[in-house]
Amino acid sequence: MCGIVGKYFINKELYNSRDLQAMIRAIEHRGPDDKGEYYDERVALGFTRLSIIDTFSGHQPLFNEDNSIMAIVNGEIYNFKDLRQTLNTKGHKFKTKSDCEVIIHLYEEYGDHFIEKLNGMFAFCLYDIKKEKLLIARDRVGIKPLYFYKDEKVLVFSSEIKGVIASDNVQCCKREDVLDEYICFRYLSNGRTFFSKINALEPGTCIKVEGNEINFLRFWNQERTYILEDDTSIIQKIEETLNDSVQRQMVSDVPIGSLLSGGVDSSWVSTIAGKYLQNIDTFTVAFKEREYSESKYAQSLAAKFRFHYHELEVDNKESAELLPKAIWIHDEPLAHANSLQIHLICKYASEHVKVLLTGEGADELFGGYPRYYICKLGSFFLQQNAYTQGILQKILQAIPERKTKKLQSFLGKSDKELVLWNAEFIRLKMLSGLFDHDEPDISQRIQLLERSWDYDLDLMDNLLIFEQKTYLQAILHRQDKMSMGASIESRVPILDNQLFALANAIPAKMKIKYFQPKHLFKKSAAKHITNDIVYKKKVGFGVPMGPWLRDKNGMGRYLELLNDCADSIEGIKKEKLHDIIKYH
Repeated sequence: MCGIVGKYFINKELYNSRDLQAMIRAIEHRGPDDKGEYYDERVALGFTRLSIIDTFSGHQPLFNEDNSIMAIVNGEIYNFKDLRQTLNTKGHKFKTKSDCEVIIHLYEEYGDHFIEKLNGMFAFCLYDIKKEKLLIARDRVGIKPLYFYKDEKVLVFSSEIKGVIASDNVQCCKREDVLDEYICFRYLSNGRTFFSKINALEPGTCIKVEGNEINFLRFWNQERTYILEDDTSIIQKIEETLNDSVQRQMVSDVPIGSLLSGGVDSSWVSTIAGKYLQNIDTFTVAFKEREYSESKYAQSLAAKFRFHYHELEVDNKESAELLPKAIWIHDEPLAHANSLQIHLICKYASEHVKVLLTGEGADELFGGYPRYYICKLGSFFLQQNAYTQGILQKILQAIPERKTKKLQSFLGKSDKELVLWNAEFIRLKMLSGLFDHDEPDISQRIQLLERSWDYDLDLMDNLLIFEQKTYLQAILHRQDKMSMGASIESRVPILDNQLFALANAIPAKMKIKYFQPKHLFKKSAAKHITNDIVYKKKVGFGVPMGPWLRDKNGMGRYLELLNDCADSIEGIKKEKLHDIIKYH
């Protein structure tokens, strides 16, 4: 796991590399163990290394046999042993034991299309020195980040936005019209960031630069062929595939552990990992506010399977003090309150391990969020006649439960509207009057939905596809930035190529069944962990932000700061913001 930066000069006469060291320093927290550079009259490339596999000889840049092709890589290639064996039989000679060296030899053997053969999490730069051809690519799911800036003179890229900004070729300017979508959904569609002309490379995408030509290429498109099997058969396939994924992702030359929240996803991943690594170190966040803490479930599981259990209790003051640094690490406003706790537990874990397995991805692949039922019920409502719709509305209005209020607000929406708004962070009604324009600008999100929509699929399948392109990306950004900010590599076995493909071959109607989110995944998990963990009410990684914001010695200090700075925030009605702050 590492960080990469670089520049490719489309106009060679404008070449300069004096800023490369500043770009490397901007992301050195991602790889404090080693660094490397490469320069010629066309490119300036840099690398920082967190040594995980082949810690002694895996220095980067990596080169082929005659030093005509080189690469710098952030991430891990989990199928590198099989690929290496194949390449050896074809006559390729390896200089290191690094998993990443296969990238160079795959390019030699298969050309630009080699990327589709990789199973891993990665963002890399490959440079063909003789041809002056550069390829930068990001893994198919979007686990590892890669940002870029381009104009008619230069392409600049980095694992983090701050690495791009550190380049002399980039003017740091804010991007207009992004606050609306970010406040509504905690994510910006179509690769946009808060910085003008700096974008995230889309997952499964490669940028190819050769001379003055720049092309964006998709190296992977999701193919969907549904499994026509019964629940029992699919449950077994999930079990076997996740087991293989965890085992594959435990390859490491340094200590490895697991994040254990107490929920079903991380519990099952940890349990599988514990089969292959006796007394595995697990790490759990706890709060003094016990209603937000799932640590009792994590502790119970650890005791049963004899994990080496570590618990970190996080409080308001510690989180408040971390906030400015966490925003710097994240490069943009924090999208999730628990980003702070993820960084703190990773920092604590770094005293014991360098790699952590996590449970990210199960909800978006297997239909785990209760809010998905709003789409299901909203679609059912549309199919009823006016009389039945009226009865259903009266029933819902008579129920004071908060969640039914959200459901009521979705009744009557079209299928696309149900998907578009399903992941809203703040209800549209609450946002009313906050912006200095009538409606929040979410045009980019609507464009993404239109491009993603498959009319051959039903509503729930389209929902999960859209979630993987939006909400999952925000989750992965958070996990990468907060863990790498503590020099920890996070791995996500549930998003392994094979399990990802299996999950998306299962019809959504089989995943969300009997009013049980993640139905098949939980059935499979229940064969290995206790029902009190598998079937307990979903909490997520909750944080006691409400009471913390009311404490001026903790997070509450930032409400006061926000109140004082309200006049300087463009696009927001100050009076409405003051009312929201007062409400808290």
